[in-house]
Amino acid sequence: MAAILSPSILAYEDDFLLIIDKPAGMLVHPTVSERGTTLYDYVKAYYEANGINAGIHPVSRLDRNTSGLVIFAKEPVVQHWLSQQQVEKEYLALACGRFDCSEGIIEAPIARKEGSIIERCVDYTRGKYAKTAYEVLAAYSSCTLLKVRLFTGRTHQIRVHLASIGHPLVNDNLYGTPGPQARHALHACRLEFPFDEEVFTAEAPLPEDMRQLLEAGD
Repeated sequence: MAAILSPSILAYEDDFLLIIDKPAGMLVHPTVSERGTTLYDYVKAYYEANGINAGIHPVSRLDRNTSGLVIFAKEPVVQHWLSQQQVEKEYLALACGRFDCSEGIIEAPIARKEGSIIERCVDYTRGKYAKTAYEVLAAYSSCTLLKVRLFTGRTHQIRVHLASIGHPLVNDNLYGTPGPQARHALHACRLEFPFDEEVFTAEAPLPEDMRQLLEAGD
């Protein structure tokens, strides 16, 4: 059985939603080869330990090595409702190198790379429309801290788009320097969506491992 979720990563909970600040290195969903240690398993154990009779319906997801906010709906109708909403997602990203402009928009279609089941690429023939906006928050000697906003939700979108302009994420060994997959410097820090004539917002601070990467890049 999975361990119980630490209170420190419970970003928000009510009768309808559970929002987790997922640590890097953890899958969101179980797979054939990995069960018992995924975020889904941890949520299930949390429900059982606290007598919560609710479903586990993912509304958002993150790559294994991306940290940050993941939404679970407790009822299918809530999952469906949220899927119809415009959920704004913001990330903190540490990208290699320094940027010439303080902000920018990347509009480039993304497709699965031929011959790979994992890797994506910019492909103007086969790709699906993708749009990413970025803003420079701080510049360091060898890297730049960005605030990134997604307008579409393609697989690996931020990683592919930043790599396409010559600034892959720090430690992104799939789209940057080749090597074993590691904790790439990407954190889902903010979610926002309309709710009952107001705006619901959830936030997650920069995790310690990314703070250490910032210090190393300064």
